[in-house]
Amino acid sequence: MAAATKTIPLVFSAVTDPVGAKLISNMERPGGNVTGTSDMLPLDEHLKLIKRLVPSAKTIGVVFNPGEANSVSSVASMKAAAPALGLTIIEAPATKSSDVLAAARSAVDKADALYVPTDNTVVSAFEAVVKVGIDAKLPVFAADTDSVTRGAIAALGFNYYDVGRQTGRMVVKILNGTNPGDIPARTPWSPRPRR
Repeated sequence: MAAATKTIPLVFSAVTDPVGAKLISNMERPGGNVTGTSDMLPLDEHLKLIKRLVPSAKTIGVVFNPGEANSVSSVASMKAAAPALGLTIIEAPATKSSDVLAAARSAVDKADALYVPTDNTVVSAFEAVVKVGIDAKLPVFAADTDSVTRGAIAALGFNYYDVGRQTGRMVVKILNGTNPGDIPARTPWSPRPRR
């Protein structure tokens, strides 16, 4: 859509890396006719949580779908943040939900903990990762807070309903005449702008 029009206001919601996806030029000043919300997580904080709960951890197995651009971006961010905490990230790719069990199993001999980002493919088969974690006596962490009730020992995330409300506030501004390119793109972690 962004490539098809430069005049119709466009608002995205829950796009992990809107700059990388070339929807906007930067988060603070998107420019053009596009703005929205990103569900990019503070992945360095996720790694700190893992390190705090499993101080002996050195290697984190990340189960993700390499076909999901959002997951690829998340894994790259984790790899960049990991060395500062003395951690190494091991990739455990699963291109479809039926591959999740095998992907998680591929990481158990190399990992001290398993982690699942907000990856649609893997989250849809999250119980398979939990089973592998239980069988291998490895803790499973998640980016999706709903995954705790499904077996993760901890998660640091946000509520997607709140992200939708945040996006809705942007739409109201646009309907009231504000240019989308003048509305900073936000994450759930961004401070709420003053009214």
